[in-house]
Parts: sequence; structure tokens; C-alpha cells
Amino acid sequence: MAALWFVATIGVFALSIAAGGTRSRDAVSNEERSRFEAGKANVVFNASGSEEPSQQVLIVLSSPTRTVDDPGVAAAIDDATRRLGEAGVAEVVPPLLAPPEAGLVSPDRTTVRIVGRVFGDGPALEERLEPVRVLADALYHDYPQLRTHVLNNTLANEDISELVNEDLDGSLRLTIPLTFLILIVAFGALVAAVVPLVLAITSLLAAFGLLALYSQAVTPVSPYATQLIVLIGLAVAVDYSLFMITRFRTERRRGREKLAAIETASATAGRAVFFSGLAVMISIAGLLMLDDELFRSMALGTISVVLVAVVGSLTFLPATLAILGGGVDALRLPLPGRDRAEGRGFWGLIVRGVMRQPVLFTIVTAGLLIAVASPVSRLHIGRTDFTAFPDTLDAVQAVDLMTQKWPEGTTLELQVVVTHADEPATERAISAFSADAVGLPRLSGPAESRLSKDGTVAMVGFTMSGTQNDAANLDLVRQVRRDLVPRHFGSLGVEAYVTGAAAATLDSVSYYSSGLPTVIGFVLTLSFLLLLVAFRSIVIPIKAIALNLLSTGAAYGLLVFLFQDGHGSDLLGFRPGVIEAFVPIFIFTILFGLSMDYHVFILTRIKEARDRGLGSNAAVEAGISITSGTVTSAAAIMVVVFAVFVTLQLVIVRQLGFGLAVAVLLDATIVRSVLLPATMRLLGEWNWWLPRWLGWIPRVTVEGEIEEPTPARVGSREALRAWMGTWSVNRPGLVRSTPPEPE
Repeated sequence: MAALWFVATIGVFALSIAAGGTRSRDAVSNEERSRFEAGKANVVFNASGSEEPSQQVLIVLSSPTRTVDDPGVAAAIDDATRRLGEAGVAEVVPPLLAPPEAGLVSPDRTTVRIVGRVFGDGPALEERLEPVRVLADALYHDYPQLRTHVLNNTLANEDISELVNEDLDGSLRLTIPLTFLILIVAFGALVAAVVPLVLAITSLLAAFGLLALYSQAVTPVSPYATQLIVLIGLAVAVDYSLFMITRFRTERRRGREKLAAIETASATAGRAVFFSGLAVMISIAGLLMLDDELFRSMALGTISVVLVAVVGSLTFLPATLAILGGGVDALRLPLPGRDRAEGRGFWGLIVRGVMRQPVLFTIVTAGLLIAVASPVSRLHIGRTDFTAFPDTLDAVQAVDLMTQKWPEGTTLELQVVVTHADEPATERAISAFSADAVGLPRLSGPAESRLSKDGTVAMVGFTMSGTQNDAANLDLVRQVRRDLVPRHFGSLGVEAYVTGAAAATLDSVSYYSSGLPTVIGFVLTLSFLLLLVAFRSIVIPIKAIALNLLSTGAAYGLLVFLFQDGHGSDLLGFRPGVIEAFVPIFIFTILFGLSMDYHVFILTRIKEARDRGLGSNAAVEAGISITSGTVTSAAAIMVVVFAVFVTLQLVIVRQLGFGLAVAVLLDATIVRSVLLPATMRLLGEWNWWLPRWLGWIPRVTVEGEIEEPTPARVGSREALRAWMGTWSVNRPGLVRSTPPEPE
């Protein structure tokens, strides 16, 4: 089975490479664009016989001490303009000869923009842009006294892709050794620490292969999908291994034979892994409720790696343990506390202390989480632009310089696409509309109007100040759509659509904001049903959902505090700004699923203890105390993996990594080790209440069918200690019993 696992996972990856690897894209289809007004405007304009596809190329030249009136600066500008035309760029406009209203010379006359266009798309466009990149390097060298920057979407995307790939490689070089160190501490043996990494790496390879095959057979995928596979896959694969191997080693220490220990681990921790993985996949499947191809690919990639990790935990791990047997503890290290009895450590003391004062701890911890979540009330979501990327990118430096030198705006535009532009009534309406629009705050003219190739559709553009995420700009788009467009075009029977970067941001924000309730409803409903069936209690799923929402809210609050408000931005080296529109949804779905990992794992041991005869309070203490060490190690691994992504340069991935890292940290410590035992102590036997009218729910045994002797004095301290020190296997001749510890 172990060999078959390697053949399957590595084979899928090799097959995907042979098929051409992963196809990623930044562009979307016309059908996808048409879902939003900003996208539909461009589709309508291009469908009317637009010109050959092209991209703008900007060269920004700036002198720190002189103006363009200086002969030396003017000569450099003229030379750069000439060489840009020789590099194959068309429609190059000499900035010093353009009229002042063109805005190619900054108001302080220290900076110019040399504007041109490169025609074509795809590989042809990339080939035609190569001389531009060569020219940029030459200008840096020839005019060191000037600041020189090149801004072009394709060149910038190439730099960003290179940055993403470097970050991905760097994250793996960092996370895998750190994960290995935590596993060594958790297991105290090198061999036991290696096995989870083998499962994680093979799971990642298989998931990469599945995503690549999907991209080849169905549609190209988001460039962020591979990073998310690493982000989630490494964490869950190692966690599931930790659950399984820990239970196997525990059963071996209790005297079970190798195969019996594997059977017990599979029937208990294995089933918990199955339900945990199912909860994660259900949560992430909520993303599929959104009609977004690129977003869907990120969800499918994440679901695939969780699925592969679950399958590997239930097949590869038992097979590997059967091969290794006692060898899983080989190469042991002299680490303190490795052989401490279950439930006797630090977290066991915390749980017992919490359960003595449940009201106090419930009020304090819930209040703390609510306070941490409070900044979410000022959450500002938007779309990532160039300013969200590192300052090392030339495109970012170009945008920063232009924003500084042209406060009235440069490349940010608000555009209106109008059909039937060849009719006199429409022409008059466009003129009147343009006059009104230029009078609005944050819009400046003159209005630039260009016609489609057949002359029937016009695109009228205005320059906007600020950025595409400014709340004032989003309000301006709403105002133009709500007031100006109906006023001037409503009675003409024409189509008029408002587009531009700010309009696209508004559409994206509105889409994800309106889709969030649907996703949350889907995830909560299915998670509730899963826990209801798994534990046959209506209180357990309700409380699980409440606790998960608390940790998610706290993660949102800290996300706003750091990335939006900017606290700590200097330390981590990023610019505060908006939260990417899809990040809150993604964090919610992923975190909700991951939180269920610990919840299901802990509740499984609690229910196991209760089914063996312990009272509710004693079972809670036993279950949480026994699992606390494993949960702490699993959470430490997840926090490390996610925290490493906070050090990467892509702000979107930083936001995801930070949100998940702090949420898992809070969830595994405050929520699972304090708030969970406190609330379960308060509810007592009500934790397991199921209304009679739900008695038809099928019985699904999460914790397996392993018989244990029933301790005397059910629910007492002696019974708890007896259960934690007594074990047996329902096979003749395989029984061992350790007496309770003396008082």
C-alpha cells in the first residue's frame, strides 16, 4: 500500500508535467467580465469592432534637482522618446511637445511621462515588449542622474510572477525545516518526525498534479492557487499524521500489539481525521457558491490537497506504521517530558483549573475575543493594485512617483461606454455628460473620447485622483451610475456602462460582500448537520459554530488592526491599505474547516471517555487533557506554516497567512483549552441533548468500536484516573490493566 501511494501521488504529478504543467492566467473571459458592469462595458466596446489589442507603455523620467527646462534634462527626455519609438513602440508622444492639458509634464516640471502603445496580445505582445525592457535597463545606465521607471501591465505581471515563484520556493525551504523541528519535539524521535513530512510532500505533489490537469482539461487557474495548496496542504497533512501516529504510539505504550494498535488508531484517530477532513472540505466548498472561475480554482486546489491528505492518512499511514512497527520510535532524542502520562501536563492543569471556575473563564475569554474582534466594524475591503506589491518592483516605484508628482491623477480613469454613438442625439448627450462629469470632485478633464472601429460605440474617459480603493472614488462611481448616466442617456434608448479601475473595484467589493451571507449560510448549515450526525447532539454543533465564529471574528479584528490600520507595518515591511475583497470569505471558509479539526478530534476523545462510563464533567476533563498535547503540537505546526507566509512579499498571501495563523493560535489555546471546557462544564449533561423528534438520525460512531472496562464510581475523580490508566483490547489474551494512581 505504501508503494502504491508513492506511485499514485508522484505519478499524478509526473502526468501533469507531461500534459504541460499548470496553466495560470490573469485575464478572464468575456462571459465572466459581463457579470459586472465594469467588465461588460469593455466587452460591449470591443465587440463593436475595436482596434487590434494593445497595451500602454509608460516611461517615467524624473530629476531630483532640475526641471525639464534644463538643457541636459530636456536632451535626455528627447533621447528616451526617440529610442522608445525605435524599440517598436507605436504612437509615442513627445512630452515636451504635447499641449499642457495632456498632463505629460508634472506641475513642478521635474518629471515627464513618455507614453506609447505596443500592439498585439499573448506571446506576440510579450515578444514586442522585450526591447522595452532592454531599453529601460539602458536608460538606467545612461542617465544615472535621473529616476527612470517603466510601467506596463505585462512587464509588471512578469515581475510579480517571478516574485511569487521565489516566495513559494523560499517558503518551502523555511516551513519544512521548522515543521520538522516541531515534530521532533512532539514525538521525540526522528523517524516519527519524518513520516508526516513524507505524507505532506507527496500530498502536495498529488494536489499540484490534480490542479495542473484541471487547468489543462477545463480552464486556466488562479496564480494564487499553488500557494494556497502549500499553505493548507502542509498544515493539514502534518496535523492528520500527528493525530494518527500519536494515537498509535499511545496504544503501543499501553501494551497493544502492532496490528491491534494500528486498528485502534484507525478506528479512533482515523475516523476523527475523516470527519475533520470532511468538515474542512465542506467549509471550503462554500467558495464554490460564488460564480468566479479563478476563485473556484483556488477552492478546488485547496479541497484537492485536503482530500489527498485524508486518503493518505487512512491508507499510507497505516501501511507505513505496519512496516515500521516499533521502528517508528527509532532514533529517539533525550527530550524531557516525552513519556509523561496523558493528561498530566501543563494543559491538563489549565483544563482542571478552568473547570473549577467555569463562569469566570467563560465571561473573561468570550469578552476578550469580542474585544479583539471589535476592529472588524471598520473593515474596508477592496482590490489589490500595484501599491500593494513590494517597493522593489519597478512598476510600484513608477506608480508611487506619478502619484507624488501628479496629485490630480494620472493612470486612474473613470470611463463611460455609450452605444449608438454615431447618432446626433447621442453625440449631444455625450457632450453634456462630459461637461457635468468634469465638474464633479476628483474628476478632471478634458474628457478623452474614442470610438470603436465601426464608429457605433464611444468610450469617454476622465482622470481620477487617488486610488481605485478610495471610498470617495467608489462613491463617485455610484453617483455617476445613479445620477449622471440616467439623466443624460436614460431617455435615448442607448446602453451606457461605467467602467475603470475604481468601477471594477466597486463591482468586486459588492459581489463578494453580497456573496458572503450565502457562503456563511452554506458552511454553517452543512457543518451543523455533520456534527449533529457525528455526535448525536444538537448542543455540540451549535456551540462549535459559536466558538468558531468567535475565533474567526478575532482573526478579522486583528487583520484590520495590522493590515488596514497599519500597526506593525514598519516592522513587517508592508504598506497598510485595504483588505483584499476575497480574503475575508477565504479566511472564514478555511478557518472554519480547520477549527473543526481540533473540535472533532477533542470531542471524539470526550465522547469516547463518556461512552466508556465517565460522567460528562469527567469525560470533558479527560478528553481535553489527553488531547491537549497533540492539539498544541498540531496548532504550533499550523501557526508556523501560516506565519511563514506573513514574511512573503505578496500582500494577499500575507493577509491570508496572518489571519489563519492568529486564528489557529487563538482557537487552539483560548478557545479549545479554556472556553470549550468552561462551557462544557457549565452545560454538563445538556451537552449531549438531542430532541426526541431527532431520534431518527443515524448513529455514526466517530470514535470506533473499541471496548474498554467500565470504571467504578462513574463521574468521580477515581473513575477518571482509573479510565486514564486502564485499557484492554476486545481480543482474547491481549489485556493489560494498570491500577489507579493512589490519592
